Amino acid sequence: MSDLRGFGAKGTKKAEFFRIPLFRQISLKMFGKFFSQRFNGGNIDLNLRRSKLGMSRVEFYSQTAMILTIAAIVAVALDIIILLSRPHLAFLIGSITFLALAAVLAILLETPNTIIRTRRRRIDSMLTIASGFFATMSSADIPIDIIMKDLGESRQYGEISREARAIWIRSELFGVDIISSIKESIRTSASQKFAEFLQGIVTSVNSGGDLKQYFISKATQYQGELSTIIKQNSNSMGILAESFVTVAVAFPLILLIIVGIVAFLSPGSPSGLISLMVLTVALIIPAILAVFGYFFSSTMGEIEL
Repeated sequence: MSDLRGFGAKGTKKAEFFRIPLFRQISLKMFGKFFSQRFNGGNIDLNLRRSKLGMSRVEFYSQTAMILTIAAIVAVALDIIILLSRPHLAFLIGSITFLALAAVLAILLETPNTIIRTRRRRIDSMLTIASGFFATMSSADIPIDIIMKDLGESRQYGEISREARAIWIRSELFGVDIISSIKESIRTSASQKFAEFLQGIVTSVNSGGDLKQYFISKATQYQGELSTIIKQNSNSMGILAESFVTVAVAFPLILLIIVGIVAFLSPGSPSGLISLMVLTVALIIPAILAVFGYFFSSTMGEIEL
């Protein structure tokens, strides 16, 4: 279960919920039998559940193999077209193709872990706000299963809403009691912090504790931690901003000035230096901007006010 849309629906909506995409069906027909007998070890099943990709181990490996096969066919076709006019580049083109396909395979296999890291950051950033939701709802003596249902419908809570929908769906569609469903989410949650929060719910219910007081205390705790997180985030943004000015602004500018002066004063042909300038403008500067953009977005996503 991954895309938990239309939870609580009956009849045809249930069938839509479990429908397998066409591309994945084709992948299973081609590679499913091969992978069903292999690659049984590791944590891939748990990681797939934590990433909410909505596929089994066999489906994931089959789809990966299908994408890699298509990429290989396209790459080989392009190589043949290029080699017809430049056969002396056969070794270079073959090496580049092999490295490109290896990179594609590595990215595809790392996809669950990448999604888990992204989901962990988003869950942790929203937990402070979500804990206030739990505290407010419990103060009105609303049962935990209804809280999970309402939280799942409140899409503004992002990935925490998805976790709440998963808890409610297991209870609504499969008849699992709400505590057992929460325990399953503890095991498959992408965020250790959220798992600890859910474990506190289970402990409070099983021990007969005051669930309302637990939510209020956790909301107070997370609010206190938020100020520290904001301060750390501000310091990180300041360091990134200083690094950006140095690396992404001053360095390329100085490099272009130096290369331009050297090209102007050089007695020989400046074609090599001109190529370096073009490479800097066309590749190096966009790559630096992309890296800093990723770091800025990741750092800003660590908190949600």
